[in-house]
Amino acid sequence: MSGNIYAQFTGTPMQRDEIDELLISQGYGVLSLCRDGEPYSIPVSFGYDGEAVYFPFLVRSPDDTKTEFIAEGATARLLVMDIRGRFDWQSISVTGPVRAIEPETDAYEQFLDTVADNGWFMRSFERADSISSVQAWKIEPKELRGIQRKEETLE
Repeated sequence: MSGNIYAQFTGTPMQRDEIDELLISQGYGVLSLCRDGEPYSIPVSFGYDGEAVYFPFLVRSPDDTKTEFIAEGATARLLVMDIRGRFDWQSISVTGPVRAIEPETDAYEQFLDTVADNGWFMRSFERADSISSVQAWKIEPKELRGIQRKEETLE
């Protein structure tokens, strides 16, 4: 039992192996970006290889809001949650700089492998006109934080 009397409401810190497990198993979350003090958050599919978070952007037009907000080297935050019940949940934030991944590189192959391995996809990705409509990005985590609340069972 935690020494935190509010842990039943606020949760307790997660260990790194628990964070890694959730990032590998979940495959989707909310990515938050900021431009000139204006926040922008969007749901994303992602893959995680234990070192970096990889996510694709399906770009339908040059003026997609997400492409206006994302910038090479800018700090982004990914929020990943698994809520099974009121007192049974996990929440992780991954914060770090975003980096574009160029096609036809070893890094792009790593992106494809990781997203295929444990990403979650919407139908629109399956119907993308071509691979050129997908931008590849990754977050290099500078901070990984996780909290959880596990439902206690009475024996």
